[in-house]
This record gives sequence, C-alpha cells and structure tokens, in this order.
Amino acid sequence: MKLSDVLKMGFGNLLRRKTRTFLTVIGVVVGAAAIVITLSFGVGMNENLKKSIESMGDLTIIELSEWVWRPPSGDDNEHINAQNVLDLALLERIKTWDGVLAATPYIDYWNLSIHAGKKYESLYTNIVGIDSGFLPYMKISVSDGYMPGPDDENWILLGSRRARMFVKDRNKMKQKDWDEINNADLTAPLKINILKEGIYLKMQSEAWWENPSTGNWEPKPIKGKLKQYNLDKIGLIVYKENMYGWDENEYYVFVDYKLVDEMLKEYEKLTKVKPRDSRVGKYSWIRIKVKDLKTTETIQKKLMDEEGIMLNYGLSDIRDEMQKNQGVVQLILGGMGAITLIVSAIGIANTMFMSIYERTKEIGVMKVLGCPLSGIKSMFLFESSMIGFLGGVVGTGLSLAASYALNNVEAVKKALGSMSGSGYWGNAEQGDISIIPLWLVGLAVVFATFIGLASGYLPARRATKISALEAIRNE
Repeated sequence: MKLSDVLKMGFGNLLRRKTRTFLTVIGVVVGAAAIVITLSFGVGMNENLKKSIESMGDLTIIELSEWVWRPPSGDDNEHINAQNVLDLALLERIKTWDGVLAATPYIDYWNLSIHAGKKYESLYTNIVGIDSGFLPYMKISVSDGYMPGPDDENWILLGSRRARMFVKDRNKMKQKDWDEINNADLTAPLKINILKEGIYLKMQSEAWWENPSTGNWEPKPIKGKLKQYNLDKIGLIVYKENMYGWDENEYYVFVDYKLVDEMLKEYEKLTKVKPRDSRVGKYSWIRIKVKDLKTTETIQKKLMDEEGIMLNYGLSDIRDEMQKNQGVVQLILGGMGAITLIVSAIGIANTMFMSIYERTKEIGVMKVLGCPLSGIKSMFLFESSMIGFLGGVVGTGLSLAASYALNNVEAVKKALGSMSGSGYWGNAEQGDISIIPLWLVGLAVVFATFIGLASGYLPARRATKISALEAIRNE
C-alpha cells in the first residue's frame, strides 16, 4: 500500500464519520489546552520568581562573611553559627579560579577624618575599602571627576549625599545648616568644589577600642605623628534612584582596599596592637562576581569543599526554597493537565476500536485483495495520530488566546498571581502569569500527536488480526 493510499483512505474515513471524529478531537483539544495552560503557569511563575530575586540582588555575586549564620535545617532546631578565615591569601586564590570575573574585600573603616583641601571636613568619617576592578559589577559610574580602572591607586569615590557633607566648622553649624544638608538636592551642583580642593584622609587622634573587661567601646588617645593620605583621583558617584526611591550609594565613600590596609597598619602600630591580633589583610566580607548562575554553584561548592568556607544564608538559599515550593505547585498543575490528556487518549482508543468493528468487512476485503498487514496498521495509526495532531493544534491555539486574556484582565491576573505565588515580592513588578514559549507550543502539538499514535496502536493491532473470511461473512 502506497503512502498516498494510506493518506487518502485515512482522511476519507475521518471525514465519513464527522461527528465522532469531531467529538474525539474536542477531547484532545481540552486535554492539550489544559496541559499547555497549566505548564504556562509554571513558566510564568519561574519568570516572576526570577524577577523577584533579581530585585533583591545579583545572584552571580557570592558574599562570604567572616561570621556565618544559617537557620535550622530539617529536624535540627539549632541555628548554625561559625567563623570563616577570610584573608588576602584566600582572596588572591579566588581571583585565579575559572569563571570568576572579579573579587574584592569589603572593609568598613571609621577611625579617620576626611578633608577637602585645608578648610573643609566631612561630617561623617567612615569609608569602604574595595578593589576598583569590582566597581563595574556594582553598577557604579561617576557624574564628574575620575572613574577608577583596575589596579588604580590613590582614588576615592563619594556618594551624592556624602559629597555634600563637607563643612568648615561643624561646631558653628546651626539647625538650618543641618536641615540644608539633610534635605540637599542630590542632583544639584556642589556648593564646595571638592574636585578642585582635593581630598586627603587622616587618622583621628583618638581611636575607639573595645574594652575587654566591660565590653564597651571607649576612646583611646593615639600618640605619635599621624600620616596624611592624599588622594588625587576623585570621582562623584552618579545619583540613581532605585525602585525604593533612594540611591543606595548616596552615603558611601569608596577607596582602594590596599589604602585601608595601610591605614590600619598605621593604627595598629600607634596603638601597639600585637601581631596575633592584627587585622591587616583579614576581612569581614569578601564579594565574588562570577559569569553566570551555573558558575555560582560551581564556585560555592569549591569554596565549601576545598577552602572549608561556610556560606552565609543568602539569596541563593531563598531562591532554592522558592523554587522547591513552586516546583510542587507546578507538579500538581502538570498532573491535572496530564490526567485530562489521558482521558482524551482513552477517547481516541475507543473511537478507533469502534471504527474497527464498523469496518470489519472493509478490512477483510483489503486482506483478500492482498493488502499487507503493515498497510492496514499504518492506516489506523495515521487516523489516530491525525486526531491527536488536530486536537493539539486547536488546543494550543485556544491556549494562546486564553493566556492573552489571563495576562490582560487585571482582576484575573492579580487573583491567579497571588494564588500561584507568582505575584511580585517587595517592589518587583509582577509579570505575566501565563507565558507560552515557542518550545511549549511545539512540544504540545508533538505530544498530542504521540498520544494519538499511542492510543491507536492496540486498535491497529486488533485490525491486523481479524480473519479475512470471517470479516467478509460479517454483515
């Protein structure tokens, strides 16, 4: 039997029993639409989850903390507290690993004063020491002045509010002066041109230290000549409002972490800190930027297995927990769609069995005329697969229409987004709750066709076993 004969007879048989074919196709349409819509909810949930996590921070940045805290896990009700050793040697090793784009310590330092020229001093004195090679991954740029590049030295970047906190004499300031600083227009030009004045850092003549007997922080005079650290590369960080309506860098002052280590070394020398208690080259935080999420998992595993670093509870853990919870929801939704499609498969099988019983004499004549068994089987398999294919195409089309409606009817979008857990978290904007990518369209049509083909196998096999003589005598 030629392929053209199979196609001609198959289409003819389907069209001859239009009502039965139509009702069977409708069953597949419902099943295909159900499974596509439920899977589209899962895709939408994943996209909204991704947006929610991205609104909280960058998942390709790994944060290492000296002091680690993790919540209880499993049946263990105890929190995990531990201490990591984060030092310069570890930092240099991390920078050589494959997939690591940049790594930096994150050093808060406050025992200093910040001066602009000879007249002005900043109201607040803490700085943050980082590696300039990490700045691009913090999305920091300058509105004016110098933007440090990798391996730059003697640089300083000031946040938009910190750049407006230089005064001549804080002791003579009145309430209106404080109000003017606190309510400053962060987009307006600076009243004091600190780029022209120049900036230098200097240790404070009175340091603060923790008294071990009382546990309190107390002032401690520093004896000796204090060094002045001149910074000739000054940049003003661009004011950028985030989704919460403020600039996350507006209060920061960033400098080269090597300069902080140098100042810390000076402080420890003047305060006679013992070598075993030195904090030079030891960090409370290290941040690592990797190229993608897959590399994040690889680097985290390497840190734990090879370096003995315990990771703090962070965004990766939150993401994993949310994905597990949403995985259960997606499994339930997919199961519901699969059940509908299985019911459709039973309908196809029933239709094909009924067709065999009605066409017994036709099958017998075909056998007597020498039609091979494979040709008879192909004809029935073609008919069942066409029912699946048509149901898949129409069902997918209806799914696309339903998805569009779900995403554009605001009341339905909010209700289903909240129920499925795909609603926004924090201030992240909620996206579409139903997303049907091209691969899902193709998969649905192919799967429905396969279901039809599989459903027709037993009826087709039954048709090949019918006796030719009995089939001819059958009325």
